[in-house]
Amino acid sequence: MADDMTPYIRENKSQKIQDIVTETENAFQHEGNITLGESKRIELIRKMKQDTDKREYMMMFNALMIGLTIISTAHFVVFGSIFALVSILLCLVYFVYIRKRLTTATLNLTEHKNNFDRYLWEGFYLKEMRYSAVKLAYFIFFPLLLVFTTDLISDERITFWLGILIAAAISSIGWLIFFSDDKNVLESIESELKSLEFLG
Repeated sequence: MADDMTPYIRENKSQKIQDIVTETENAFQHEGNITLGESKRIELIRKMKQDTDKREYMMMFNALMIGLTIISTAHFVVFGSIFALVSILLCLVYFVYIRKRLTTATLNLTEHKNNFDRYLWEGFYLKEMRYSAVKLAYFIFFPLLLVFTTDLISDERITFWLGILIAAAISSIGWLIFFSDDKNVLESIESELKSLEFLG
């Protein structure tokens, strides 16, 4: 879920979603004996709330975007590389696009206050969107960061495309290590959401 630049707005958005969750949990609990489906819904929303992917993913995303912008700028200053400028532009466009999409999706969650199943699915889609956005960013931009950094700190420059291939191989391994567990978690949540159709 995307965070705006000001703490006040970020807190306000989070509070709205928290209020919806609290209100729904209270509504279920006040009914006395809750059904298996209602219990599963409460368990799912708690599981999704306790997940730290929002904070961790946005830290990873921001660190990559800022790091690439700084390194690309330095690379352009030192070597006069036009591709470094193109990388900065692509980085900024992707950053703004993703932040806008995530912010919009976060705000849209409150529209499903009266349909808790839809709220759960939209929350899942938001988590999936965040996962895909950060994963794609590391797949595309991390190799560039490695190549530009290597050029700046090494006396011997390797050919650009060879550097990209080596960096892509390194990032792909890291990709599998750091993102495979999150993919399994998303698949587990999706499976549990689908099971709600049979629990009623």
